[in-house]
Amino acid sequence: MGGKVKTNHEKGSIAPLPHKRKVRLLLWGGAYKTNDNFTFDWTVRRVVKDYKASDNNKYEIIVKKIGSADDLLAVLNGQDDNSIRSLDLFTHGGPDHFYMVSVRSDRDRGLNNFRWYRYVFHNESFSRGDLNKVQFSKFAENAKVEIHGCKTASNPKDEDNIAADFSKRLYEAGKVKSAVIGHTENATPAINGEEKTKDPDQDYRNGKRAVFKNGRLVMLTEQRGTLDEEKLAQ
Repeated sequence: MGGKVKTNHEKGSIAPLPHKRKVRLLLWGGAYKTNDNFTFDWTVRRVVKDYKASDNNKYEIIVKKIGSADDLLAVLNGQDDNSIRSLDLFTHGGPDHFYMVSVRSDRDRGLNNFRWYRYVFHNESFSRGDLNKVQFSKFAENAKVEIHGCKTASNPKDEDNIAADFSKRLYEAGKVKSAVIGHTENATPAINGEEKTKDPDQDYRNGKRAVFKNGRLVMLTEQRGTLDEEKLAQ
């Protein structure tokens, strides 16, 4: 996007120079159940609202629905180098995967009711090994990655999960102030409790979360809502 900055060609002169803002990516979807995708949609809106309130239009906010690992890779690798200030990922998860299933088949009938079956035989998931396909040059030095799915930071003290791996790959790519946040247990959007949380209030930023930098656990927290990005970058 265009911007104007002063140049030193002539005193007081102004010339248009290209300027690209960093981006906040919010990617969601890939659930087999329609209601789960609706929930992801609501929780994305909650986070976008907070970013708009705090950013003062500093970053470009990009929201995209994804259905597979290929979709996730295409969005990440399609960004400019050093441009991803934050990534919020809203999918089902586990310690080794971001779970995304976009394939349905009537011939499987009742078997589709079992999550293990859907993710084993209709596997469109993103595994720890798929981190090798991510171009980490696309992230900013102080990138914040928040994974809103279940158990992506399981057993945090062992530092053996996809969230820890993600943080190590970022650091190895020179993103030395980056941090990755994941849930240590099952994640719930009922931030105010099951009975009191209305659809617009749904927010996965609650419960037990772990913060990793360079593959190492640096913090465990049960703070609700946004974590301080400046402190995360220290």
